[in-house]
Amino acid sequence: MTTGIRSLAPNVGSGRPALVRAVRDGLSVAGVLLLITFFRVGGSPGYDFYAYWSVNPSDPYAVKEGFGAFHYAPPLIWLVGPLKAIPWPLAYWLWFAVLFAVLVWLARDWSLAWLAFPPVASELYHGNIHLLIGAALVLSMRWPVAYAFLVLSKVAPGVTALWWVVRREWRNLAIGLGSAAVIVAVSFALSPATWFSWISHISTESNQAFNLIPIPLLVRLPFAALVAIYAARTNRAWLLPFAAVLALPLLWVHGLAILVAITPLRRRQVT
Repeated sequence: MTTGIRSLAPNVGSGRPALVRAVRDGLSVAGVLLLITFFRVGGSPGYDFYAYWSVNPSDPYAVKEGFGAFHYAPPLIWLVGPLKAIPWPLAYWLWFAVLFAVLVWLARDWSLAWLAFPPVASELYHGNIHLLIGAALVLSMRWPVAYAFLVLSKVAPGVTALWWVVRREWRNLAIGLGSAAVIVAVSFALSPATWFSWISHISTESNQAFNLIPIPLLVRLPFAALVAIYAARTNRAWLLPFAAVLALPLLWVHGLAILVAITPLRRRQVT
């Protein structure tokens, strides 16, 4: 099977390379213009990133909803805490540069074209972590320890670990989930009260923002599991980003930026 895929790889897109390049270049121009439009009419770049930059490690869940609300599990406070050392808005622009570098790493010559997909431009503008989640998913295919970030950031997308279960890749499963478990254990031992605050915070969270797709997680999660299982049974790792999106606790429009991970996973399958 693998040999067959590899034998076809040189012919993928070879029939109309000029058309493919034209589409890519056209989308790239549209994507850059869309991103510029976000900055010209949006009014508040870094809306999501501000929550990471402003979080108070001693009381991270003080802000319940809206601007400045931090919804992530306690271990992520260790990652974002040092951001306070960088003044705003410099911190945001550095974060923007990191996210853009991740986009380029994921999509390579299609990175600007992906900007034409509004959730990706929105992700860069607001400064959320969905591109990082996509990168963690891609990295975990080779280095399962990267999976810990995916689990600790949004939790429910951990359903994509069914990829390893179905394929009986027990070592990768143990590393991926085990590394997350170790981090949770250390974090809980250091500050159990913060974990109880987080559980209370997410259990009372309710958001009705305009860019929220109002499909409950309990409805989406079984479909996410089915996509992950199908991906594993058919050796289609590029379907896992769809499962991760379906499993997001809150399905924001810019959460669809995780789909950028399709590009490297698809390329890996045909090379």
